[in-house]
Amino acid sequence: MTLRASRRCLDIAGRAAGGPSALSRTWSSALVLQHRCYAVAATTQRSKANGSTVPAAPPLTSRKAGKVVTPPRAAQESTEAERSIEDELHNLEMLQKMVERNEVDISSAPLELLDLHVPSWRSHKEEATIFDHLRAVLQTQRNWLFNARALYRMAKVKSIPGVNVKSPWSWQLFSTQSTKPTAWLAPFRKAAFEVYKKVNEAVAARDERSIKVLTGGDQQGVYMKLIRSQDPRFINVWKFHGERTPTRVVSIRALDAYYGIKAPRMGSRLAVQAVVRFDTLQSVETYSKKTGARVGETEPKPVVEYLVFQKRMWFHSPWVIRDRLYEGLESRFAIPS
Repeated sequence: MTLRASRRCLDIAGRAAGGPSALSRTWSSALVLQHRCYAVAATTQRSKANGSTVPAAPPLTSRKAGKVVTPPRAAQESTEAERSIEDELHNLEMLQKMVERNEVDISSAPLELLDLHVPSWRSHKEEATIFDHLRAVLQTQRNWLFNARALYRMAKVKSIPGVNVKSPWSWQLFSTQSTKPTAWLAPFRKAAFEVYKKVNEAVAARDERSIKVLTGGDQQGVYMKLIRSQDPRFINVWKFHGERTPTRVVSIRALDAYYGIKAPRMGSRLAVQAVVRFDTLQSVETYSKKTGARVGETEPKPVVEYLVFQKRMWFHSPWVIRDRLYEGLESRFAIPS
């Protein structure tokens, strides 16, 4: 096994986990070090068995410079290519064994933001043309169909939170944005709303511990920045005055993100991301930390937010807020590589 093959193997595993190439770099220092002694031993043993030394890698400029490759040279390159494939297959086998022994968890790798979309029946571009408005309508219709597909995948493996689905084939597949208490996503809306309130209370109270539990991704950094920008001489209290319109899910996606050979002990293999629209009235009261007297209060104001909630369905953990979306953003409508 070569160091280059190890890194290529890790890149393959990183792409399989749905994360960026930085994922392989995160694991490379740990996994490659574990393989390094094995690689030296395996190379030495192979050399002794063949009675020859391992040929050196061909110069990088041999083909680019347009030089003629002799038959012995071509045979050597073919042999090296076969060995490289064998090494990569062996690397994947070793990685799978490490997963089975719980030495590394590919499924816990960071997830990219999926092809979520804030629906709109008109374009938000300045001086939008008729084609821009038609494109917005088309994207909204595609989002509606992708919502139904995600609900079907969740219902098929019984991964809709708080709902015992008897059959995935139901008119409820098209009720993603429904605010009725009988809709499949009604328990999820309730759970998301509770997380939303707790996060706002934690930001006002500078509760970093709760923020780390209830948020993730880039949005966690945004909330932490808000906490640390507050004046420590004062205590803030977030006040909720009610909803202007009911909380609703506007976009949802589900994909297989658990890569173990055996099924998870609980839940399913799905990872779910959903965009939830909140339209609330809220205010903030400020108190002096030294005297406890109230020194300020804002008027209740309307706040509309589109927040992305995420959950790996094989973990017994709360839904976390990982991103924020806005109306008018272009969606890619494709699962990230």
